[in-house]
Amino acid sequence: MVDTQRFRLVLSLLVSSGSVAAALSWAEAAKPDPDAAAGQAAYRQSCARCHGVEGKGDGPDAVRLYPKPRDLTSGVFKFRSTASGTAPTDEDLFQTITNGLPSAGMPDWKHLDESVRWQLVAYLKSLSSVFHDSPPEPVSLGTDPGRARADVAQGKAVYEKLGCAACHGPQGRADGPAASSFTDNWGLPVRPANLAQGWHYRGGSDPKAIAQRILTGIDGSPMPSYAEAASAEDVWQLAYYVQSLQREPRWGVIVRVPHAAEGVPTTPDDPRWETVNVHDVWVRNAVDAEGALSAPQTVTAVSFQAVADDDALSMRLSWYDPSEDREDPADALALVLKPAGVRGDTVTLQTWPLRDSPALDLCVWSAKSQQAREALSLTYEAMLQPAPQHIPLASQARYDQGEWVLVLTRPLAPADIPDAAVFEPQRLAPVAFAVWDGSNVGQRAVSAWLDLVVEEGR
Repeated sequence: MVDTQRFRLVLSLLVSSGSVAAALSWAEAAKPDPDAAAGQAAYRQSCARCHGVEGKGDGPDAVRLYPKPRDLTSGVFKFRSTASGTAPTDEDLFQTITNGLPSAGMPDWKHLDESVRWQLVAYLKSLSSVFHDSPPEPVSLGTDPGRARADVAQGKAVYEKLGCAACHGPQGRADGPAASSFTDNWGLPVRPANLAQGWHYRGGSDPKAIAQRILTGIDGSPMPSYAEAASAEDVWQLAYYVQSLQREPRWGVIVRVPHAAEGVPTTPDDPRWETVNVHDVWVRNAVDAEGALSAPQTVTAVSFQAVADDDALSMRLSWYDPSEDREDPADALALVLKPAGVRGDTVTLQTWPLRDSPALDLCVWSAKSQQAREALSLTYEAMLQPAPQHIPLASQARYDQGEWVLVLTRPLAPADIPDAAVFEPQRLAPVAFAVWDGSNVGQRAVSAWLDLVVEEGR
């Protein structure tokens, strides 16, 4: 078995000293000899459910994934350190297997013994002729200027010069004018990356990884190589600029809601929000009635702040949405609560509503009506159109540069909604979110449950 720590240390020392050829030679020598039977067994155990027994991307779980699992026989690999159109290196494949691809359904396989991962690399190479027909051509990244010498202003100028905003948008929020027009090599709709969400970068979010994507391109997708369009120096400055667009996520499953002695803020731009902690929650597309995903995810996270007084809870919610849709189908968000009497973790929004699912307490805001309403409901659809039994809630929203910001204010204990969820001081109150992007019809993004704890007034 290869010693992982020693392998990485020696390899990095050789690369940093400029001995790339020596590094490649040593890496080859450190790998175990290929064992076709062992590689195939590992593949069928860990990979075939998604990629298919023959590697054609047609495994039984493929229908529930988007983007679809790679057809490994096609010879098209997205995340490489090599020139566009050429095969990835063994190390590229090893890194993808080891680290996975965030937000793509491809998990990391760090728990597999390193020798098993190398056998998987050897087996994957046997599935396509690209490794023989178009062998790897490593791309030179030039010299990293380092953070101290990085020029973000120059990087922004390169971003504008290369036309990156046409796809990724002026703020990198995936809202460029061409963002909704792309398909991949397999004819499936794809979206440019939201550069503000570094946690979703599938090939790495550090400057080196970003520079590599710019120079190599992402084969199979509309992202081309810019190796001929920009110097290595410009690419590095662009990489540091792209990194500057990222924001740090703030995950958590228990959120403490501070008490506002002078009433809660009710508008998006109330300066009091500046003192309230921000929390992020993942959302993922819900499968359709057939258990399938058939479109790219455009809303991937909801950020929120919450504050309460003696009577009401106010939440400031924001999410990136590449288009402002105010007509049917309109952008919308639901704050989902568990009604009184519904206990435990028996309800998951990934599959709700099912035939025997309980009603949930839904606070739904729509960009069309610009009004939030609350009621207990057995379906989302029943809440997306106004009805007499829906109780209006105070709400205010704005859309700016690819981002919705909504403030929704709700009584802690609604008096006119039987069995409505109640927020009691120092008691866990489950909440979740569902989001609709009107331009991504049929795709609903939902979160897991998290708990709010309203603090008592002092």
